[in-house]
Amino acid sequence: MNSKRRPQKNARETALRALVRVEQDGAYLNLALPALLQNLAPEDRSLAIQLATGTVQHLNTLDWSINTFSRRSIRTFTPWIRNLLRLSAFQILYLGRIPDYAVVDEAVRLARRYGHRGVAGLVNALLRCLTSERSNLPWPDREHQPTEYLSLKQSQPQWLVSRLIRRFGFQEAEKWCIACNKKPLTSVRPNSLRTNPDELIVMLNNEGIGAVPSPAVPGMLCIEAGVSPATTRSFREGFFTIQGESSALVAPLLSPQAGDTVVDLCSAPGGKSTHLAELIKDRGRIYAVELHSHRLRLVEKAAARLGLQSIVPVMADGRSVERQDLSEPSAVLVDAPCSGLGVIRRLPEIKWRRREEDLPALQALQIELLSAAARILPPGGKLLYSVCTGEPEETVQVVDAFTSANRQFLLEDLLPLLPKTLRNGLDDSQTVTLWPQRHDLDGFYMALWRKKG
Repeated sequence: MNSKRRPQKNARETALRALVRVEQDGAYLNLALPALLQNLAPEDRSLAIQLATGTVQHLNTLDWSINTFSRRSIRTFTPWIRNLLRLSAFQILYLGRIPDYAVVDEAVRLARRYGHRGVAGLVNALLRCLTSERSNLPWPDREHQPTEYLSLKQSQPQWLVSRLIRRFGFQEAEKWCIACNKKPLTSVRPNSLRTNPDELIVMLNNEGIGAVPSPAVPGMLCIEAGVSPATTRSFREGFFTIQGESSALVAPLLSPQAGDTVVDLCSAPGGKSTHLAELIKDRGRIYAVELHSHRLRLVEKAAARLGLQSIVPVMADGRSVERQDLSEPSAVLVDAPCSGLGVIRRLPEIKWRRREEDLPALQALQIELLSAAARILPPGGKLLYSVCTGEPEETVQVVDAFTSANRQFLLEDLLPLLPKTLRNGLDDSQTVTLWPQRHDLDGFYMALWRKKG
């Protein structure tokens, strides 16, 4: 019998199914989990999310700990048994509230269901060894092997840790790693055309959800931990958008006004396009450009839910946007495809899928998109660049390359446009770099140019 068709039994089995989907299908947990959680009790849903997210977050450390006590590499097991071992190791090493015997017994039961009696015995022996020897794990030496130590202790890719240590030194790199392992609160942006923050707080409270004003970004709300605002009636009826606080800082930097025409060159899933539409009071035009039809549908769905009429979907490659018959814009937003390393506290899968070798190709794409945006902007127009990463290849190097090749574009001072709470501690007044360990926000980078008249 195909194991994938067997009914779900509990939180651990649900987490296991999600982990296998992440590995085999390249899915993201935040998209794979909701359908799997539907038949679970609320407390089991929370546990399943914690187990699946924690396992992905600590993947390299879990594999290392298992391999330390196993005669065969974890890579030689089937995806079901491999992820069952990881899931169980996460509980043993990071969740002390779950008794060891319960972890092992449940793992053996699932091993029989998704494997066979022989592999169940191996799982039993291996996990019992890990429970008895976890205090003797041979961690790398902090002083003599700082990269290896930090990579395993904080569960981050070794290549990324190495870069961070070279750029910032060990202590700052460690702070970054720790910050990126902390689960951030969910934040929402009130639809300013339908409500305001105070009204939305009351609305959410009436639906049993606690919300407070964001301490960093005025107008945004933070939702109490463990609650999904997407399940609320107020979400379905378009009173707010779920959006990270850093991301919500982007659109206002263009200071769009009613009647403006703005091009969002990489618009999916629609958070910034809809924000721009709300800022122009839905009077004007927001061209939402997206290469793939299924992603463009996400933008259309968001606009429809929020009741926005000013968003014009355009399926096109942003690098050749000048071939489209668009009205002349007053501004272009290039929220470019990037490594996403600034949001790994929300999407931990990213850190295991990215490689240092990806960065040059991403940089080339980012520069191409900016160059295309420059070709459609009239004199006096604004060009805003944003990425959810802090890597130099995707931030300062992109800005330097574009500015050098486009002398008619002048960098604007962003500092006065930021909330007062974020103006201190920035490295530069013309560009903005937000860091999880410094600002308790997602990592983000922003730069704004104005084309000479």
